[in-house]
Amino acid sequence: MLKQKISGLALAFLILFLLIAGAVTPAWALTGRDSAGKSLNNAADYLLTREKARGILSPWSYIALAASGRDLKGTLAGQACEKMLAAATASGEMNDYATLVLAVLAAGGNPYNYQGQNLIKKIQDAQLASGKFADNIAHGGEQLVNAHIWAVLALHAAGADIPDKSKALSWLVARQHADGSFYWDATDKETPDVDSTGMALMALGALGEKKDSPVVQKAVAYLEKAQKENGSFESWGAENPESCSMVIEGLIVVGIDPLQGNFNKAGGDVLTALLRFQLPDGSFEHLRGTGSNEMATSQALMALASIYFGQPFYARLATPPAATRYKARFIVGARSYTIFAGEKEEVKAMDAAPFIDNGRTYVPVRYLAYALDVASDGISWDEKTAAVKLSKDGVTVTMVIGEETGYVNSQARSTGVAPLLRDGRTYLPARFVAEAFGYQVDWDATSQTVSIKNSN
Repeated sequence: MLKQKISGLALAFLILFLLIAGAVTPAWALTGRDSAGKSLNNAADYLLTREKARGILSPWSYIALAASGRDLKGTLAGQACEKMLAAATASGEMNDYATLVLAVLAAGGNPYNYQGQNLIKKIQDAQLASGKFADNIAHGGEQLVNAHIWAVLALHAAGADIPDKSKALSWLVARQHADGSFYWDATDKETPDVDSTGMALMALGALGEKKDSPVVQKAVAYLEKAQKENGSFESWGAENPESCSMVIEGLIVVGIDPLQGNFNKAGGDVLTALLRFQLPDGSFEHLRGTGSNEMATSQALMALASIYFGQPFYARLATPPAATRYKARFIVGARSYTIFAGEKEEVKAMDAAPFIDNGRTYVPVRYLAYALDVASDGISWDEKTAAVKLSKDGVTVTMVIGEETGYVNSQARSTGVAPLLRDGRTYLPARFVAEAFGYQVDWDATSQTVSIKNSN
């Protein structure tokens, strides 16, 4: 008996030691981007394994896989889109059409001409006089708040115009309850719902509202009160990963870090709460003890991708036409950037995000250099002069921290903007550097996106 007690005690100390050493650290015990990245890969692997074993997944699983950076070539994503088209055609439901648009984008298709149909125009034409997108493409309806939300997100993801953006925003704002929450049923003026509020924040962000907007602030205040002390959220009386995922997505879209500030409770944040639902095979369960659930896994995967890459899931679905000949794309506030090679694209993670200062966009020097094919040995930093130098194909660009004069092959050029040093990192003005190497730069103020493209 004494020997058994000693062995049990020794085992307990061994487990504690291994946890401290990091040898068997569970995903939920990690923090921030590292745990999101690890869990993201496990969840994506699970979905792909599930497809091989069971066949076609739901459209949302393919949307989540694309958002996580997985290549859908060789998967059954195309067949899932075809099934979704049949379902949308039969039902006419806006939610089905919005899901179809996102799935087509995820699969690398064109929602402006999919199977001979312009899915985008169908959604655009369904905006009612009130500003709401109809519940049903054919039969109208103004009851479903989520139908309006997903129509907005589908159009935004496809880069399409919202016919009357102002009315679309006003209609959604008018659906907010006194406590700041939203609910899926527009006729219900009182019932609060975490999931609907997270979705509403996504649409509000897509419509241009950010964290300083009154409607956003009210919604955020509601979510702060709704969050449990263990970091989790619940819907219909039970904590679940889908609610956590919707909150993560909504906050990120409006520019709020879901792991910081008032959302970092004493018992954990929403990410640690989400990861408690992940099983050893990478899947997520809807409720604790109920086993793997595909929808819970896909929703969680989208949220994990948003945390890891620092941008909304829908921002990672669309592929620009090959004719634009883009070289790279950076999004302000996003900890990832996209490299284009012909019709292929590759999303790369960054440990720092671009930002705007005095109307100019700054990008971390190393990632800007990599995007322009400047090799590691072509990047140098002079500590004494605070000068950064980039060299490629006989062109050398030199800039000095705090100085508004740059040098291209030793020839001085006025930049009108100086490089900055922030948190120990060097940031360069994207336009000056890219143009110095012969590229063209496009700026989209709505999406706050810098697109660098070949000049020929």
